[in-house]
Amino acid sequence: MLQTLYIKNYAIIDEITLSFMEGYNAITGETGAGKSILLGALNLLRGTRADTKVLYDDSTKCIVEACFLISKRLISECSKHFDLDFDSQELIIRREVSSAGKSRAFINDTPVRIQDLKKLATFILDIHNQFDTLSVTTPEYQLQIIDTKANNRNVLNAYKESYSNYTFLKSEIKKLESALKKSAEDQDYVRFQLEELEKILLDDLIKSDLTNEHATLSNSESIIRILGQMNHDFQEGEHSVSQQIIKVLREFNSMGNLNNQLTEIQTILEHIGEQLQEIDLISNRVVDNMDTSEDRLQEITDVLDHINKLELKHGVNSIEELIQKREEYLLRQRGSDDIQGELEQYRKDLENELTRLKKRADHLTSSRIEQFMPLQTSIEGSLKQLAIPNAKIEIHREELPHYEESGKDRILFSFSANKGIDPQPIHEVASGGELSRLALSIRSTIADQYDVPTLIFDEIDTGISGSVALRVGHIFQEIAEKRQVICITHSPQVASLAEKHFLVEKRDTNIRTVTNVKELNVEDRVLEIAQMLSTDPPTASAIENAKELLAG
Repeated sequence: MLQTLYIKNYAIIDEITLSFMEGYNAITGETGAGKSILLGALNLLRGTRADTKVLYDDSTKCIVEACFLISKRLISECSKHFDLDFDSQELIIRREVSSAGKSRAFINDTPVRIQDLKKLATFILDIHNQFDTLSVTTPEYQLQIIDTKANNRNVLNAYKESYSNYTFLKSEIKKLESALKKSAEDQDYVRFQLEELEKILLDDLIKSDLTNEHATLSNSESIIRILGQMNHDFQEGEHSVSQQIIKVLREFNSMGNLNNQLTEIQTILEHIGEQLQEIDLISNRVVDNMDTSEDRLQEITDVLDHINKLELKHGVNSIEELIQKREEYLLRQRGSDDIQGELEQYRKDLENELTRLKKRADHLTSSRIEQFMPLQTSIEGSLKQLAIPNAKIEIHREELPHYEESGKDRILFSFSANKGIDPQPIHEVASGGELSRLALSIRSTIADQYDVPTLIFDEIDTGISGSVALRVGHIFQEIAEKRQVICITHSPQVASLAEKHFLVEKRDTNIRTVTNVKELNVEDRVLEIAQMLSTDPPTASAIENAKELLAG
């Protein structure tokens, strides 16, 4: 139940705190006094959009906070859905809107997303206003009424689980069938690409090595000539570099002890001599291993040309990337068999899920049909008490051609207010006043099954007066025996039966107009009910009438 509501800096409300009671609460006030502003503030807590237009004073933030006392079952639900911790059975929801238009939401002082507020509201608070009476005419609402009356939450959730699986499998099968068709069309292309990529053993090739070998083979004659000339100049002949170094070293050795600098020169020359011998060995090895055949050169040329063409064709820059492309085509080649196997499995799963879906849909349909007669009788009985003595309600079911998220049923409520007139679809025959009474009758009929602790009715009694309005008040009392009821009303009869009564009034200050809400005591209630019955100030007879209404 809603215990307290705190509103600060919202619309024309400066700051108010309201404390509600567990049973039946009424809120009254003149048109335009600000009753709808209270609902607007509550709707902020239900996740509606907020902007700076809601600010009473744009220099400070707006705060709306409500404290709910909830059952242990709801605590369990909230803990499961929102990962909240509870120190008590209090649930505190707060919404803040800054002067910059930024909005923040909190549940038990924990920041949450606006989507969480919207979901949470479905567990703890329901607002029904005069415009919602039109929803009574829709098949969706009528189906919801049947499911609520039948306590179908678990049955419906089980069906929705199967329906979700069923639609997922159908979607996946459609994707796989499309992929299989594309794969079949793709095979010739993939096969050709693979033949090109597998023409050479890419895994065994290093492009830089091939390029170097190609350069070497292309210049083999020049390399042999240069190395031969070098060996002749370095090693052969009387005046070769090696012989000159040997001659100098021999002369150094004949001189005995040398100074440090000459010894350093001697060491360098010895090292040069060793390096020249190493050069000679390497050059001889290069010449001995040099492949001067045209066949090898052509082979490497062909391989490099093929690699370059493949890289250009596939938009890559290395053999490694070509190997990756080849692997992709191999996967695509094997994909057809894989897709076919996966498709067969999905089709089997779909068949099994369809069997489960049909069974659950049939169960759902049966549970709904069982409620037709009891619900018809209950609504008709309530309408008779609301001055429609000849009311007739009929509920019909049509089978949908396909499974939908709510089942395979289309529910249609038919209504007649007059004797001898066959019931017709509600939207075709019900007047505004009849819609209001019909909506209230339905809501009161399912109140025991409607698992929300706080129900708010906003001027649902519009167009109803006298003894009918008094009966509406009694219906609110009956609902309030098991649910908290907060009713915003213009009817003195409806307001008189409330256990707690609030008055919304607008007053002018030196600066601006503000809305205030106060809880009425007994004397205040007499005056307010009397004014609702007559004028301001009320007549003596209106005051007496008000006392009679409040006395019950």
